[in-house]
Amino acid sequence: MKTKDWTPNEEQKQQWEEQGYFVLRNVVPRDLAIDMRGVIKNELLKPEPEGRPDVDPMDPMGDTPEAKALRFRKLGNFCSQAPLIWHNFQTGAPMLSVARHFLGDDIIIKFNSVFVKPATTGSATPWHQDNGLWRDGETEPFNAWMALDPATRENGCLQFIPGSHKTEIVPHVLYDDSLHAELPRERVQEMIDKHGVVHIEAEPGDVVCWHSSLWHYSPPNPSPNSRIAIAGVWSNPAINGGLNRPLTKWGMKDRQICHAFPPAQAGAAQKDRKHYASQLNQEARK
Repeated sequence: MKTKDWTPNEEQKQQWEEQGYFVLRNVVPRDLAIDMRGVIKNELLKPEPEGRPDVDPMDPMGDTPEAKALRFRKLGNFCSQAPLIWHNFQTGAPMLSVARHFLGDDIIIKFNSVFVKPATTGSATPWHQDNGLWRDGETEPFNAWMALDPATRENGCLQFIPGSHKTEIVPHVLYDDSLHAELPRERVQEMIDKHGVVHIEAEPGDVVCWHSSLWHYSPPNPSPNSRIAIAGVWSNPAINGGLNRPLTKWGMKDRQICHAFPPAQAGAAQKDRKHYASQLNQEARK
């Protein structure tokens, strides 16, 4: 199956160029988004969930089913183990059409994640740039995040500093209370004072897309409503070709969606990596 052509409208194009993000509403039907959320909620109740679970610092440490659902803030690489999510988001035709506009006809999924912000205990994710955390030389992959619960100011929706994608990749730092490496707090405050903050509220099935250099954050969730979302990072072999690591998983080859499950590993063959590295070098010389 080939993806359809997608191009941003004038508003989306301007918002991407000037602010570093845009929002797509109703990318999947609400009912499907709720079904995907159910897959994740079931996984969270297992004694040992799949997907490299990242413990939430606000974990209540209880033994009831309700407490077990509050243990984690993130399941890294889980979506590639859940076909309902993988086929409808990371390799769904709507998202691959958007990614293709930015990346071309050969697309790999660099990262796939579940983000969990439990009611009343969900912790903050500090201000960061995605490509500032990767530290692998990639700067141009395409990022997107889909709400599976309503994301509101009350339950810790994403916050962006508009226009911050135009900065350099800033060295991230670890403070004593950091959840992970983050942007220097003094500089974050300077950027907020200058550019302000936008709150990205979303309904189940809505998607926000942003530049890998955009500064973003999500606050704690003190509300009685949980917030679950899924995310992906799409790249291509030319961007990734010079790196000494696997390309991860294929999403599309020559504009054909890769429907294999489990997903096919990209870059297993060294000749593929050399081919795309050569292609990248040729583009750089033009």
